[in-house]
Amino acid sequence: MGRAIASLAGSEEDIDITSVFETRKAADLARDYGAAVGYSKHPVVLTSDAAEAVGLSDVVVDFSLPCAFDEIVGACCGASRPLVTGTTGIVDKHRKLEPLASKTAVVSAPNMSVGMNVVFALCYRLGDVMGKTSDLEIVETHHRTKMDVPSGTAREIAGILSARTGKPIIMGRPAGSGMRDNEIAIHSLRAGDVLGTHSVFLTPQGETLEITHTARSRVCLAEGALRAVRFAVRASPGLYSMLEVLGLGSLKEE
Repeated sequence: MGRAIASLAGSEEDIDITSVFETRKAADLARDYGAAVGYSKHPVVLTSDAAEAVGLSDVVVDFSLPCAFDEIVGACCGASRPLVTGTTGIVDKHRKLEPLASKTAVVSAPNMSVGMNVVFALCYRLGDVMGKTSDLEIVETHHRTKMDVPSGTAREIAGILSARTGKPIIMGRPAGSGMRDNEIAIHSLRAGDVLGTHSVFLTPQGETLEITHTARSRVCLAEGALRAVRFAVRASPGLYSMLEVLGLGSLKEE
């Protein structure tokens, strides 16, 4: 994601990369960040000090790991810097972001692609229209090295549908399971180099509606992240999702 964002930012007139927070080992191996990722607009500070990296920026973009998340949020909170975060697999992520969101704008989303967030918006409406009368199943497929199961995107879809229908969420089904109940089931596949595919199945009597989103490259995620950056730098303090960034936030309230 860092490389994808750097590639896009390199051609944007209103966005520059000023600093990058990395592990000490990565920072030592790639002393020239621009040469490493092909970013040539201007020199970039590469550091393993989160406070230093955050202090040089106007907005912070976080696609890290859970082990680095608290340090990044703490540095943003200390400097009152807006944050755009797409890191998944974090327990109580919204709670951890609340102190920062009381000071400045925070955009948090498990998936920042515009297309996937349109799917989220559809799930709000479909949950109301046909969710209660349908069997609901979610299938997500990712590359074999993905760490969290299920994906944060699948959890988000399931959470939206559960809130709209009152149905409980389960993770797959054990061998020997009996007839399905009134649950929302998430099934996770890990194989090869699949970047990310999510399918939602809504099946009432007599028909099936399937919505599938496939990410073919990280460009779609990077484009969404830059849209979130432009939103966060102008927004009032608060915790936002990509639906607010895209002007679709009202669907959550309807």
